Amino acid sequence: MTPLANVLAMMGAGALCLVAALVTLIRQRRIIEVVPSANMTIQLPTKWDDGEISKVLQRHQEQPAVLAHVVSSIKSRMILNQDLKTAQHRLQLMAGVIEVFKLNKELHGILHDIHLDEKEFEIKQIETQIRKDDAQSRLGSEQQLRALRKQRDELQLKSEIAKLEQDIKTVGKPAGADTTVTAEQQRKLKRMEIEDKIRELNRLEEEALKTARNEEDRRRIQNMHGTKREELNEQLAKYLV
Repeated sequence: MTPLANVLAMMGAGALCLVAALVTLIRQRRIIEVVPSANMTIQLPTKWDDGEISKVLQRHQEQPAVLAHVVSSIKSRMILNQDLKTAQHRLQLMAGVIEVFKLNKELHGILHDIHLDEKEFEIKQIETQIRKDDAQSRLGSEQQLRALRKQRDELQLKSEIAKLEQDIKTVGKPAGADTTVTAEQQRKLKRMEIEDKIRELNRLEEEALKTARNEEDRRRIQNMHGTKREELNEQLAKYLV
């Protein structure tokens, strides 16, 4: 057999293998996606199945960048277009699988994002309900909505902190590389810390006002927390520049 014939035979065999692989994937109802950040491909089921989704997440638990891509793809394909109950079940399942591996700090940001999506679905549901309720029932719903928004804000803060900590990690840096946290990163961390203190102060004031015995007691509580709030806002202003 001539060299040209050998090359053609090899190309033909390669093409047949590729076709066979595609047929297998189609039969198994799989989707192939490229993960640019990891320069690799992954396989995802075309339909939701608790067992299949769990296996996919477990398969990539040691690859945070790939796992983040998998979670994002699953959410866009199989969760964001679902009703509240279905979406919550699927998000909770993914969070439950990843929780098992949460000792890996690199997964904390992914986990916070999933919990954040759960709150967003709840908020959308309540916002829809508010538009249908009358004025009397709206008050209770709005209180619940405020509480959920507060939880969402706290999760956003945790997500930002986790991502920032990941940005400044020194894993993989050459020996002797500069590992100093930049001034901008320090300012952002300090701003987030103060904002968290203000939210906690507001919560404590709200709880204290509920148990106030009279108007004088209410003013005392408001003045005490107001003074502390002013101090925190002054500190915060230094890190907003």
